[in-house]
Amino acid sequence: METLLQDIRYGVRMLTRNPGFMFVAIITLALGIGANTAIFSIIDGLLLRPLPVQNPAQITVLAFQQQKGNIQAQFSEPAYRDIRSQSTEEFSEVFAYQVSLDGLSVDGKADRILTNYVSGNYFAGLGIKPQLGRFILPAEGETAGADPVMVISYSYWKSRFAGDASIVGRKVSVDGHPITIVGVAPKGFVGVSPFLSVQGFLPLGMLEITGVPADLETNRQIRNLSVLARLRTGKTIQQAQASLSVIGQRLSREYPQAEKDLNLQIFPELRARPQPDPNNTLLIIGALFLGLAALVLLLACVNVANLLLVRASGRSREMAIRSALGAARSRLVRQLLVESILLAILGGCAGLILGYWGGATLTSIDVQTDLPVNFGFGLDWRVFGYATLAALLTGIFVGIVPALRASRGNLNAILHEGGRGVVGGKNRLRSVLVAAQVAGSFVILVIAGLFARSLSLIQKTSLGFEPDHVVNFVMDPLEIGYTAAQTRDFYKSLLDRVRSVPGVVSVSTATGLPLGYYNSFDSLTIDGYQPPPGAGGPAALYNMTSPDYLQTMQIPLVRGRSFTNGDDENAQYVAMVSESMAKQFWPNTDPIGRQFQMMSDAKHPLIVVGVVKDVRYIGLTGPFRPVFYAPFVQHQTGNTLQVLQVRTAGAPGSMIPEIEQAIQSLAPQLPVFDARTMRQALYTLNGLLVFQLGAALAALLGVLGLILAIVGVYGVVSYAASQKTHEIGVRMALGAQPADILKMVFRDGFLIVGIGLVIGGALAFAAGRLVSKFVIVSAKDPLTYGLVTGVLAIVALAACFIPARRATRVDPLVALRYE
Repeated sequence: METLLQDIRYGVRMLTRNPGFMFVAIITLALGIGANTAIFSIIDGLLLRPLPVQNPAQITVLAFQQQKGNIQAQFSEPAYRDIRSQSTEEFSEVFAYQVSLDGLSVDGKADRILTNYVSGNYFAGLGIKPQLGRFILPAEGETAGADPVMVISYSYWKSRFAGDASIVGRKVSVDGHPITIVGVAPKGFVGVSPFLSVQGFLPLGMLEITGVPADLETNRQIRNLSVLARLRTGKTIQQAQASLSVIGQRLSREYPQAEKDLNLQIFPELRARPQPDPNNTLLIIGALFLGLAALVLLLACVNVANLLLVRASGRSREMAIRSALGAARSRLVRQLLVESILLAILGGCAGLILGYWGGATLTSIDVQTDLPVNFGFGLDWRVFGYATLAALLTGIFVGIVPALRASRGNLNAILHEGGRGVVGGKNRLRSVLVAAQVAGSFVILVIAGLFARSLSLIQKTSLGFEPDHVVNFVMDPLEIGYTAAQTRDFYKSLLDRVRSVPGVVSVSTATGLPLGYYNSFDSLTIDGYQPPPGAGGPAALYNMTSPDYLQTMQIPLVRGRSFTNGDDENAQYVAMVSESMAKQFWPNTDPIGRQFQMMSDAKHPLIVVGVVKDVRYIGLTGPFRPVFYAPFVQHQTGNTLQVLQVRTAGAPGSMIPEIEQAIQSLAPQLPVFDARTMRQALYTLNGLLVFQLGAALAALLGVLGLILAIVGVYGVVSYAASQKTHEIGVRMALGAQPADILKMVFRDGFLIVGIGLVIGGALAFAAGRLVSKFVIVSAKDPLTYGLVTGVLAIVALAACFIPARRATRVDPLVALRYE
């Protein structure tokens, strides 16, 4: 231990004797470790950080498939109760919740809050204790509307009620209904909805205040509940899956129409973010970017290893003398490793600061919604542990080879050569390391280029509508207690009022936005349609709109008609379908006049009256999804949250204050949120923002890799040129011209770069296969490879030029005397 402390003290003295070297090495390592820390903090926040509940590893998420369709994660209330009652051997608790947006009014002020309507055993299943008061009791929520109580989150208690200790028993109004706050959730708990910060929890039975259908508790076609379960101690996921498979088969037999071919599935909670996904897509993306960050760290390590090799060459005399005086080789290696680890630890500390800043920057990204999001890309023990491990491994990696080389010096040879013989000539190891740097940088830049090219192309793709000159406003009159009749009259008056505003071309309402966060989906019953073998049952996205929706969004009508004011609640229920829906469910026939039913509203069959062009509602790649549109006035129940969309003649952003004023003139207490242009609204996590973030993150890592490659090439060429000073002097004394010296230096540099480009190209082809699922250009895109090759070649030329130019200015007389 004493000798280790001596090594540390000596290492500190040696590092501080050369502050320039120390600064460059620390900054280089900080960039690599900082990039890794920032990326890992994202992965930690998204996929690794467990829920702040008791024994979080026991929490699982349930999902299901029907007829080999897509994985779905929402159950009907009857299905949830069946699963809960039939799985008591595997689960100690099966609990459920529904996400909702509600209006909370107190002291004359109305707020829109994100809520969860939870089963009575929700908090018991999670095993948490209230900060104040009590939680919702197991018996509460079983009877519709019978338990008007509420638990608020700790953060909402602090922000809205200033941490009032007398909050328990406080009367508030939620969606116009009196509610009593009975408790405050513990600090740090914001629900189990991935990436959302829930502000209030109400009993499941209080869902009736949100305007849900009256048969919600008995209708198996209304799937609104997310279901979680806590495994009993000693039970495994595999055992629970076997039991759920039996339950699914039983429900399929008992309810063949609603639960046909029901395949229940179970996922660990950490693997079900944001939705249960057997393919682990989010995990793969996280691993991809962490791999890129690790490659940047590797490039940083190579740079520092090269610096240490030069430094070790300069200290070879010192090491040889210490060896001659009796120092064991292991002691010399340990001394040099201690110095490299000290550098790595200092670089790790600086990298943690950079990583924290990077995580905070990513947390503050505008995801184009007013919803209280909770990404939580902060530092915790996992991030600290990862950064510490990265720093220690980095210190060992960058120091081991220089330490071994420096410790094997021969005193007689070193004294005889005066130092030049040991460090002169070509240093193949340093050249190999720099070639590896160039190859790694090539791989990172190619992947960054593929993401950038994908973003460029996706921004030009056809969306099926015209987003320019449109501004959006989201509102829900139910939040201030409006009845169904009041809501219908409000929207009618609002459309008339906004239509009269100067500069407004068209105005309409809809329940969802293309690429937005408010979209709806339902299974369908279609007369005469039989799904292909192995395919899921018919289903589609839907949007409930006002008559002028197509005009406002400029969605072309292909055939048939659009909605009119005559399509009201007393008329035949009608729908317009997208071209993809028409081709999928009525191939080679005219869909006009055909009939289908929504599973959640089987009492009202819909007649197809029009076909419209396809629109991108979810995702910007792949085939268009089937979509249908129905009049809002025919489907008002459960759809009171509407997006007011206004097409303007001029700049849409400048119209926001005037239109908000028009809304407030009709409903002064109504909260209006997400007021932004349609062009801004495209940059959501369902739209362009994912591509933008991917391109920006990959580009940042690519720039770091490029900088490190530049430094590496410059360092090696400069060092090689300095070691040839004597040779250059001889050549110039014998008549060599500056151009000849330039060629000699450039030849060495370009040989290293050329080898690196060839190896990097092969590695990039292999890496391209990993990213091919997440980009829309070919993984072998020739433009990307050509640009990256050109950039690296130009950069290498610039990096070689300075040492080459310096070499041509060597005085032959000075060079001939150079040792």
